[in-house]
Amino acid sequence: MKKQIIISALLMISIICFFGFSANNFEYQNKGGQSNDKGIGPIKEVKLGKIDQRLVDKGNDIYNNKCSACHNIDDVNLAPPLRGITKGLSPVFIMNYLMNTTEMQKKDPYVKKLIQDWKKVPMMKDQHLKENEARAVLEFLRSIEK
Repeated sequence: MKKQIIISALLMISIICFFGFSANNFEYQNKGGQSNDKGIGPIKEVKLGKIDQRLVDKGNDIYNNKCSACHNIDDVNLAPPLRGITKGLSPVFIMNYLMNTTEMQKKDPYVKKLIQDWKKVPMMKDQHLKENEARAVLEFLRSIEK
């Protein structure tokens, strides 16, 4: 159990390490509007509507169990804060990254450039989130935007 928590923490550190250590000194790929980059993975389209509180709650639970050890919402921890990520990166990109981390670290030009530019340690391996879990995390991330 302890090993699983440590691995999860390292993985979540890496997700946000791609996006900088501080919301104040990092601009997401397309600040002011979402990027068209869909990343690499099984998700081709995400239909967004009103915030679904049921998904937010599920995503918050996943965040608390897998992400919060390294990622705060607004403050730098071991990894950058999460607020703002859905304004700069497409929902498809975010879900594909959550579900297909390793391949995106190896092949996605944006992720590779961030790793190089920021000299960050990438996530150690995939979180193995199912599509419905990645969608819940996305909904949670949408709910924390200002």
